[in-house]
Amino acid sequence: MKRLHLSTCLLAAIVTVPLLATAPLAGNMDGVMMSAGKMMMMKAGHPATPMDHEVTMSDGTVVEVDGTVKLKNGTEFHLHDGEMIMMDGHFMKGSKAVRMIPQEP
Repeated sequence: MKRLHLSTCLLAAIVTVPLLATAPLAGNMDGVMMSAGKMMMMKAGHPATPMDHEVTMSDGTVVEVDGTVKLKNGTEFHLHDGEMIMMDGHFMKGSKAVRMIPQEP
């Protein structure tokens, strides 16, 4: 019985740790964010100043002042309130990293 419990805990740790290790945290990241319908530059995870020019992220993603996001593969979508793009190109919703797939409103 102890082996089954230990095996279950080990399996849970193996699955969970990589997810936590690869997800960036908004609290210590810079990027851009849609906040109250306006694009804002973010410093340390908080909106700092209004965005006044397009920004190119390190992975080639381009974010425009109106919230339009252009991926390197040509895909375009628009950010909604609370959505962020970190300077390394990670897409985040709230404070959690999510896949870069545009969601319909």
